[in-house]
Amino acid sequence: MRSKFSVVLTGMFFSAFIVGSSSAAENAFGSLISDNTNNSSVSIPLEQGQVIDMALHPLIRNAAATNTLMAVMISPELKLALIRTQSGDNYFVRIGDKLGNAKGTITAIKVNAIEVTEEGEIVSLDVRNRSASNESI
Repeated sequence: MRSKFSVVLTGMFFSAFIVGSSSAAENAFGSLISDNTNNSSVSIPLEQGQVIDMALHPLIRNAAATNTLMAVMISPELKLALIRTQSGDNYFVRIGDKLGNAKGTITAIKVNAIEVTEEGEIVSLDVRNRSASNESI
């Protein structure tokens, strides 16, 4: 019974490895956002009169300040930040990635914040210090 379990478990890990590596891009932290404007767009109207184009990547659908900075990871080789969008999706971003609907670009990742430059203006997102599941508190 134990050897059958280990064979099944090994098979699951092996199949996950094959499937995961076949769909991964060359650079796992490469930009997910394309400038392809030929897509048919689906729009969702908001209460404030703002319209969100659902064909856009979630990182560039809304204003940069509406995203939540969940974590920052800094090493000598790489700086990454974990962003949670308004829709609840999580994304790893790095310096140079686009963020926000005002053509913002992440220009700095610091220990406790990231800076996004939008049309010459710098927007700073601080790391969230409490659980995002307690939004209403």
